[in-house]
Amino acid sequence: MSQTAVESRSQVKGREPLAVAESPQFDRVIRQSISTPSQSIQARPDRLYHIVLLALCTSVLLIAAILTVRDRSQVVLPFVQFPLPELCTMRRLAGIDCPGCGLTRCFISLAHGDLAAAWSYNPAGLWLFAIMVFQIPFRSYQLWRIGRGRPEIVIPWALQIALGILAIGLIVQWSLRFTGTSFR
Repeated sequence: MSQTAVESRSQVKGREPLAVAESPQFDRVIRQSISTPSQSIQARPDRLYHIVLLALCTSVLLIAAILTVRDRSQVVLPFVQFPLPELCTMRRLAGIDCPGCGLTRCFISLAHGDLAAAWSYNPAGLWLFAIMVFQIPFRSYQLWRIGRGRPEIVIPWALQIALGILAIGLIVQWSLRFTGTSFR
């Protein structure tokens, strides 16, 4: 921006031109923020983010270990034998399974060590369960690194690959079930 443009803008506002815009420090800050925006975003580790993900994954896995499956279709609270309501909106409204149907029963079966039953409920659930199990040591290690003043380990490509495999797996298993192919 030229000096005359700065002066004319400041005259409209009734102020004198800012001397900060001409300082070398201002130029350095502007050049730095334009050239490396991702460094300023990744510079501060987010401890709360890792704590929340660690708590969510741990909670899901603990709940899966507590719940049981009855008659291959009902999820039950084990101490009171109370069946939980069906949560799949697509099954309730349209009468067909969605790509995620069976994930809860798959997680429960995996938490109880029944791999064959888990595979029959939803094969893609094995991958999602593995991702959740991996989050516990990974997020714990990230929190340890942040606590020691070390930078986070950033692997965005791994997350994209893992979620891509999960999405493909969900759709493939759903389309095979929809066409009548069984996994049992």
